[in-house]
Amino acid sequence: MSGDRAPLTGSIATARLVDEVPAPDMSDRPVLIAIPFYKNPHLVQRLVSSLMDCASEITAMGAEIVLYNDSPDHAPLSEALAAILPAAARAFPCRVETNTHNLGFVGTMNAAFGEAAARRFDVLLLNSDTVVFPGALSEMKRVSTLDPMIGFVNPRSNNATLASLPHQASYRTADPQTAYAGYKAVASYLPEMSYVPTAIGFCMLIRWEIISEFGFFDEIYGGGYNEENDLVMRASRCGYRAVLANRAYVWHEGEQSFSTSGVPKSKREERNRAILLGRYPEFASLTYAYFHSPQYVAELLLGKLIPDKNGKIDLALDFSTFGPSHNGTYEVGKHLLREAAKSWRDRFNVHVICSREVYDFHGYAEYGIARHGAHDDQQYAAMFRMGQPYDWNSIERMVVKGTSIGIFMLDTISVDCGQIYSTRLFNIWQFALSQFDVVGTNSIETTGQFERRFSYGPSVVRTRSMHSLDISDYALTNSGSASQSPVAEAGYLFVVGNHYPHKYVAPTTNALSVAYPARTIVALGADKASSPPPDEGRYAPSGFLDMPNLKSVPAGELSDDVIANLYSQAGAVIFPSHYEGFGIPILNALAAKRPVFIRRLPVFEELWEEIGRNPNIHFYENTTDLIERLKTVPVWVEPTRQPRPDNGAARVARELRAGIEEALSRVTYERIVERVRAVQFVSDIASERGMRAQPITNSGFAARMLSERIERIAEKLLNKPIVYRSARILFRIAKALSRTGD
Repeated sequence: MSGDRAPLTGSIATARLVDEVPAPDMSDRPVLIAIPFYKNPHLVQRLVSSLMDCASEITAMGAEIVLYNDSPDHAPLSEALAAILPAAARAFPCRVETNTHNLGFVGTMNAAFGEAAARRFDVLLLNSDTVVFPGALSEMKRVSTLDPMIGFVNPRSNNATLASLPHQASYRTADPQTAYAGYKAVASYLPEMSYVPTAIGFCMLIRWEIISEFGFFDEIYGGGYNEENDLVMRASRCGYRAVLANRAYVWHEGEQSFSTSGVPKSKREERNRAILLGRYPEFASLTYAYFHSPQYVAELLLGKLIPDKNGKIDLALDFSTFGPSHNGTYEVGKHLLREAAKSWRDRFNVHVICSREVYDFHGYAEYGIARHGAHDDQQYAAMFRMGQPYDWNSIERMVVKGTSIGIFMLDTISVDCGQIYSTRLFNIWQFALSQFDVVGTNSIETTGQFERRFSYGPSVVRTRSMHSLDISDYALTNSGSASQSPVAEAGYLFVVGNHYPHKYVAPTTNALSVAYPARTIVALGADKASSPPPDEGRYAPSGFLDMPNLKSVPAGELSDDVIANLYSQAGAVIFPSHYEGFGIPILNALAAKRPVFIRRLPVFEELWEEIGRNPNIHFYENTTDLIERLKTVPVWVEPTRQPRPDNGAARVARELRAGIEEALSRVTYERIVERVRAVQFVSDIASERGMRAQPITNSGFAARMLSERIERIAEKLLNKPIVYRSARILFRIAKALSRTGD
């Protein structure tokens, strides 16, 4: 028979629709605005005057205002209320209710609830130490109708815990206009309302359905504190929600409006909180979750966009993975810091994130820029990291510390060289390129490599800026304090790089030492003494031959003086790398006026063109070709083409600033929430998979999860208790990532 059933159409369908009961129109329910006063007559004029400025919306809402006098024996308050009433009553329905004796906040508000419940009014509780800004009350009413499960509505304020906006502490005591200006600067980013775990009693709209069904404040809470949380939690167990009306603002002085007891506030809070948590143990976890939620973090970060009294916002250059040593990344980072100190201070308070050791080693203090540690509590309007991240913690920190975050991705080597590739690292980089606000690259070739390997998020600002092309920026000066070179004789062939296979230092040095046994070959960046012998076979990729003319100098911790001497005393510099994002040693060699031999790579050809085809750059195709070309070492030739003006670090700073400024102009609340939630999700997954804290018995294991450049430093640090505990957290996150990747 079921197959013969006709669809529900015609008169039957119409009848079904007619039988449905339409939802009540909550927007038409009038509002009782209840304002309790206890002494403090000076509060009357300020608050009621602010309400009279909102007279039209109060009338349109069908609202009535009741001024409750809960200190009937205090003549100054009675006089102040009597004086203001005629003007208030002309502006909107208003009356004064004087209690026969002091009922306290809870008792007075329950009287208001009783009247509202009987008259089928919503009720809006308003502290006497508030200032209501136009539009706030009608917006709260409007928001209360957006979802049938909304039971409680707060406006935003300067001093109302989770309802505060901005959250920065300085606004808690700001005057109404200053606080309102700060609120407006942040509120424009927010949605019209935000769901929150509870409501704050300073200005709280409660729908009639709540008080008629769940009752009033429980007088067990005596003189106040947590009575509103109790009511919210009561309704919450049936699914009713508290929300913030983000387009409504009520200033709140705090600690002024009501007092009925000589019992200290702390004692009342302690007692009442114990009652609340005994009844509703979920309250603590709900509020904890909110204050760590992506939404709350986003609100905190958006507050950093408000300029300080000098009209500036905070920007940090993140050098947190820099070490107290020398390499190309650290060199261009120093260039950027120097120029930012000169030209960014009209708009930004510039900070640098690095260790004290790094700050002192590289002499950042000379730029007058404040230093902060990677795990300090500071947050910034903008953060920009020099160099790609090699651990998840670097991503996690930036996401919660910077309103707008950017990164300079220098090369794709680590995801192309098979022996150092990991899916985990690839995913970390993909996250950055999807979720960061601005991504910089340093050449056309590098830009293309990232675009071919990764997908960028649709909102990412992409900026390409070659590092400084002013050769003088790369001059390694000799102060004379440590001029002794580790190589006695001059005129050697100087092979520059490090121990990574793609730098090709050992194979090149070996080939040159065999081809030219009468010449001294010096390798910088790989240590012959500690290097393993070459692998067996003709095409061994690493390890030094035991040749008397082959010398090595380990890089990293050498002074500027020593490195300067190594370049200046060389007959020629060879940079044999197969893979680079830019090629800083080329510019170091030219600054030292040494001819330099480089492999013919697209990125090197791009650099050569940009600096005017310097005749002291010599390309070779492979190692055999290099050996042939070095039969005669060329002499230095003064370039005839003048370099393009204004092509140094100042130009880089301008280009990167333009990208940062554009990213700041694109900041959205939704984007910040999205990436904070994504980062938190990784941590949640780690927790769900049982990644509990476990002792790290091998400090080297944790250190190797960081970039190789800081491995030795990390191993030393991990022996310190505070660093050890931090590493345990990093270990759990990284291990979780490895389970989803490798």
